[in-house]
Formats: sequence, C-alpha cells, structure tokens
Amino acid sequence: MNDRLSEAVVTAFLKTALADAALSVPKLEAKARAAGLLGDNQRVTHAKLFKRAKKSLGIRSTRAGFGTAGEWLWEMPRNADRSSAASSITRQPVRAERHIPVDWVKGVSCLDHHRPIADVPRHRWRQFVEDCTNFVSSSWAEHAAALGWDDVSLFGCRHNHPLSYLGSAGLLWALNGCTLIELHRDWAVIDLPANKSQRIFYRRRVEAGITLPWTEGRGHLRDP
Repeated sequence: MNDRLSEAVVTAFLKTALADAALSVPKLEAKARAAGLLGDNQRVTHAKLFKRAKKSLGIRSTRAGFGTAGEWLWEMPRNADRSSAASSITRQPVRAERHIPVDWVKGVSCLDHHRPIADVPRHRWRQFVEDCTNFVSSSWAEHAAALGWDDVSLFGCRHNHPLSYLGSAGLLWALNGCTLIELHRDWAVIDLPANKSQRIFYRRRVEAGITLPWTEGRGHLRDP
C-alpha cells in the first residue's frame, strides 16, 4: 500500500470513528487495531500516518477529567473544511454528511498498477487504478456514499474479460481518464474533453458474474 493510499485509509477511518462524538485515545486505538491499521504496541499519537491524518482533518486533542482519572480525547472540529486532496477538480459536490466507506479505500489500495487483471491491457489497467485512486481521495467518494452508490456500482466488473462487458461494469471503469463532473442517485455525467462532449452514465443493476477488482484470488492484489 503506497503512502498516499495508506493515509487515505487512515483518514477515512478517523472520519468514521469520530463522526458522532469524540473518543478517548485508548478506545480509538482499540478500533484502529481491530481495523488492522495499528500494531499491538503502536500508539496513534506516535504513528506517522495517524499524525498526518489528524493534522489534515484538524482533529483536536482535548483533556477530559483531572489527575489519574482524566484521559485524552480526539475530537473532530465543528464545521471543519474537510475537503480532500482532489478539491481542484471542477464542479466538486458539496461535502456529503456520510463518510467514505473504509472498504472502498482499502480495496483500491490493494490494486497494483503493475499487475493487471487478466485480459486487461496494462495501460488500461493503470488508468483504471489511477481513476480509482483519485476517486477515493476526492469528495466525490463521500458524495457517492451519501447517495447510496455501493462498491459494485462504482468498481464492479465481470470476472473474466471485463472490458468486453463494460455495459455491466461500474462507474470507475467508464471514466478511463476522463473527469466526473456530476453525480446523482442513479446517474452521473462524465466530461469527454477529446470529443468536446459529455456522457451520461446510468447506475448499473447488480448482475450475476459481477465482482470487485480487488477480490481475493484474482491474482492482481498487492501483497499485504
């Protein structure tokens, strides 16, 4: 997992864990270990990825109680601007109230630019991985989660010969390096600069034979 995606995983985790209320550091560490993001002897206050994500989200450390009965809490700021690294994309949606599902970020972080799914050319696979990386790093991912898009409707594809069945593939397969400019509950708009046009993508129904590109056993996952 590269540093950018590792930090995206931790950022998504913290957004979800602290969405409703502040958490004590021990409780937060327990959640992080359960999610596989922190080692048994690691502390969130010392882990570099957690420190960077904490700073980027504007998370505050506050003290509750006094003396030995007191404890440190991590708390998300109110009305914070949590825009992502991809905020430069034009016509970004307003930040959604829900948060990015950690499974999306962790799944994308498993994809290897150099190990494509069988039958997908390397250049096309690299573009797909880049599109997925940009998506989960942007506010579009939060917006999609709020609208009810799931992992299959975004990333899903046929198990074999995925490019031959793009009509049943997810939104990210349709981007192919182009720009997502609108996202609604059942459809999206993709800008096609080469053709000076736009494409309407309709959300797919779940069909038999559709799987996720990071599903175990497909032979293209990163080693943990």
